[in-house]
Formats: sequence, structure tokens, C-alpha cells
Amino acid sequence: MTKFKLNIDQAIEKLKKDENNAVAYFFQEKNNKNGVLAGKFFSIKSNFATVEGVSHGSSVSLENFQPSYNSTVFQKLIDAGAQPLVKVHNDELGLGGKGLFSAFGEIVNPLDKTKLIGGSSSGSAATINFVHFAIGSDTGDSIRRPASFIGKVGFKPSYGAVSRYGLFAYATSLDTVAWLTHNVFDTILVSQVVFGADKNDLTSVEIDVKKVEKEKPKRVAVFDFGDEIEDYVSQKFYKLKDVLKTDGVELEIIKPNLELLKTILPVYEIISYSEATSNLSAINGITFGKTDKNLKWEEIFLKTRTDGFGFMLQKRLIWGSFFLEKENQEYFFIKAKKVRTLIKKYYEQILERFDLVIFPAFYGIAPDISGKNSEKSDKITNFILAISNLVGNPSISLPLGKYKNLPFNLAVDSKINSDAKLLGFSLYLEEKIGEINVE
Repeated sequence: MTKFKLNIDQAIEKLKKDENNAVAYFFQEKNNKNGVLAGKFFSIKSNFATVEGVSHGSSVSLENFQPSYNSTVFQKLIDAGAQPLVKVHNDELGLGGKGLFSAFGEIVNPLDKTKLIGGSSSGSAATINFVHFAIGSDTGDSIRRPASFIGKVGFKPSYGAVSRYGLFAYATSLDTVAWLTHNVFDTILVSQVVFGADKNDLTSVEIDVKKVEKEKPKRVAVFDFGDEIEDYVSQKFYKLKDVLKTDGVELEIIKPNLELLKTILPVYEIISYSEATSNLSAINGITFGKTDKNLKWEEIFLKTRTDGFGFMLQKRLIWGSFFLEKENQEYFFIKAKKVRTLIKKYYEQILERFDLVIFPAFYGIAPDISGKNSEKSDKITNFILAISNLVGNPSISLPLGKYKNLPFNLAVDSKINSDAKLLGFSLYLEEKIGEINVE
């Protein structure tokens, strides 16, 4: 387990310099010092509603938006004694995936400025070294991929495990509150505070994570993506496999259904863009967003959607509108939902047979922002993490190794609502990964 000691004065000084362009707001109010998270500091993505400070979602359209309520997850954390330190930037309104699409500038990977940090929870990743945990959201891999690019633990719970009340909706059927930590133990601590059903979010459910103990899994499925994975990742991945086998874990190598898994990206894009088009329709300069009383409503709407939205956001909303056009719905949106059902059935059948499914969280280290080594979008392992958003099962990204001083992670999935089991197994895996990384 990676132990983390925080020098809060040094952390504040670093955050004030904001070399990674991640900080949107410094919290001023001091929280109570009682509770299970007393003494823990955290950052939170700017697409969560908080009474203190603006909640603009890193969009010019909501630049001065001041909510009158706290999101449920934020309220639970401060009630438990945790101290919010900063609100952080992200890809605009949660749409982007690289950290390059905040309206307030690109968010920098603190390990290497030439590499992508991932997103959309980019600011959460860029500030994790200055806090005990960082709250974000995960719609397609928005916490777990940045976790791999910076070598931290990233956890996406089961769909509905944590209330989304106060989280700006991007894709309602995919959005999940998620977080980064320095070790699995802290992931569990946060989970035990924020899990639970909420009357303000009818999709939320009760999942018990109060008792999580380290446990060795009995049966583990190992996804084999062959030469999609860089050699240095494969070597570490199969070294872990050998350690698990030696320790008595029953492993089964599975050749994934590549034809089906290749559909993850288009299915995700069609569904998420379509849902975003609906969810963000209220940001029109009248209901929400900047307005100009001297303009007609048509002019206000046009100005909000052109001047207020960045290129990437506009592009995705245009596609979403296209997918939802009456003549296109059957061919795109309805078909995507049907294929999602096939993906869900395929993956759930595997998850039911095994305690865990493991695979590399990404094919290599963080790609270059530009140049020949930028993201290879044709690789399934570039978007494989989105499968757990389509299915709804819990998924965690654990630091696995390093190459040229840059990290890469292991993805660990279990069946839906088995979050406590996944976290207990992750304590075990974290220990075993530590063994193979002893110099």
C-alpha cells in the first residue's frame, strides 16, 4: 500500500501556483473537525454543485453559476469531517476525455507536460498529489484512465451506488460519481461515507460497503488482448498473473469477443452524445447560462450555444442532435441501445462466473499530446474501460508498474453491486502488485 503524507501548507502553496492549470476555486470555509474523515483534504470537480464558489463545469456558459445547494456527495463528505480544498477544472461539462477541452485552458499532466492526463476528470487527477482524495465523475473512463496516466487508484462504483444529485448530468444512464486516491484503503474510507440511496436521486440504491476485508479471489478471468498491449505492460501483467497462480488463485485466460467489444466506442458515443443533447438543453441563456436582456430569445440562445460552448462540446451536441432526429433514431440511437444490451449480456455472463476480471487499464503509458505516439483509437484497450459504464458494474484502476518513469495501471472489474467484494479483492491485489514491484 502506498502511504501518503500531506503537508497542507506546501500543498496550498503548490495549488496557488497552479502549474497544471487545474484550480478553479479555493474553498474558504473551514469545516468541522469531527467525523471519520476529519483531517482529510479533497478536491472536487467543477461539475458538482456547491453553495460556496461557482460551479461552472469549466464552461464559459456557466461561468458565474452559483448553486443554492450542495451536491449529496459533497454534503456527505463535509458532514464526515473532510475539508474541501479546491474545486478543479475538467473537460467542459464533463465531455472531452483528454484534459484538453476546458474553457479555461488545457489541464497538464503533472508527471510529464508532453503527455495527456486524460479526462474528463483531469483536474481531479492533476491535484491528487496535494489532497488525500479527489472527487470526479466517470461516464466512460473519466476517473480510471487518468488514474492510469498518473499512477493512482481510480474507483468507479456500481451505477447508482452513490447519489448523482448535484452532479451536472452528461449521460444519465452512464454517469457515476467516482474518485481518485493514493491507495485502496482510502478508496474504501471514501466509499463508506458517500455510498447510499438518496431520495433526491431515484437511480440511487443501497449497497453495503461498511465491512470490507482483504480477501483472496478464488477465480479470476484474465482478458488477453494480445499484441494490442505494449510489451512492457504485458510483461508486468503476466508477472502478476504468475504470482496469483502461485498463490493458489484459479485463473482462466479469456480471448475476448473482439468483434463485439469493438462496438463499445460507437455505442458509447451515440448514447452519451444523445443523452447529453437532452441533458444540456437547459443551458440556453434563459433557463441557465449567461444572458443579455437586450437580445431577443433566439439571439440569446444562439449566443449561448456559440460563444458559451467550446468546439468539442458543440461537436458532440451536434452529433447527439443528429442521432435523435426522427429519421435517424432507429438506425443510430435505438440500434446502439440494442447493441449495449448485447455487450451487457456478454460481460455479465463472464462476471457471474468469476470473482474478478482483470486486464490492462490502457495499452501503455499516457500518450503524447501530439505526435506519432498519440492515442491509437483503433485499439480496443483505448476504450475498454467504458464497458463497465455500459454494463453498470464496479471497476477499479490500480497502479501496476512504470515504464520510463511513467505509470500504467491494472483494471479490475466485478459483477454489479459487488462493490464491497471488489474493494476487498483490491486490497489483496494491491499487496501482490507491491510484491512484483520490489526492486
